[in-house]
Amino acid sequence: MDTVNLETLASNPFVTLGSFSLAVLGITLAVVFYFKSQKNKTPCFEQSSNTIIEGLHNSLDGLEVRYKGSTQERITVTKLAFWNNGKDTIDRSDLVEKDPVRISIPEDIDILDIQIINVSEESSTVSIQENKACPNSYILNFDFLDHKEYFVIQVIHNGSSSEKIKIEGKIKGVKAIEKVTSSHVQSTISSSFPFFGEQMGMLLASPLLMKYVGSLTYFFMAMFAVWNLMIGNTQWFVWLGVIICLFISGASYYMFRHIVPVKI
Repeated sequence: MDTVNLETLASNPFVTLGSFSLAVLGITLAVVFYFKSQKNKTPCFEQSSNTIIEGLHNSLDGLEVRYKGSTQERITVTKLAFWNNGKDTIDRSDLVEKDPVRISIPEDIDILDIQIINVSEESSTVSIQENKACPNSYILNFDFLDHKEYFVIQVIHNGSSSEKIKIEGKIKGVKAIEKVTSSHVQSTISSSFPFFGEQMGMLLASPLLMKYVGSLTYFFMAMFAVWNLMIGNTQWFVWLGVIICLFISGASYYMFRHIVPVKI
């Protein structure tokens, strides 16, 4: 009798699905915890731009906009957050003199003002200086950045908000400084839910929600599709559902793997 019950239990599709899901979840957690335990340097930056004045002279004859004594037709504020997303500290000794960490700005843009406006750790001694070897380039110096420590640079210029202002340079032990676009992706996603309102749209598209809740939701949807395959529902659309859900799950986690630790 017990043998029959065990055989019935083992052949139950829900038990099979549960066992399969636990096995996959165990492997996934093992991989995630392995990578989280790795110590590495992961410098990242994110950009946010907002044009605050543009074309006012066309609307009112004789109107003139000046910034620090200079007439401007457009004024844009760009903020760049730079942080260490890795577990290993980035020290001043990791910075390369011949290829310094720097802000690079297109040469056709006039820089009206540039300054450090926010630092997570004052003892990091963050400073900025003009790069005389390259026009429209500013060298960034700091003593150290621990995990999730950051600083924010504000650039006021007369370019458009779509201009590509970037942070580049060489840090020892790092392939490249990563440009993060989670804020841009967040605003794009939130604009897709206008019926929820701006605040709810931003919440639905928040990086943390998309990274963990979003990716796990699609992961379990993929597991549900796999369960259908295991019980004999092998139609083409079930296979397609597995592939799409796994792809979206991985893409959601990958796109939001580096989350800026400060709002810019």
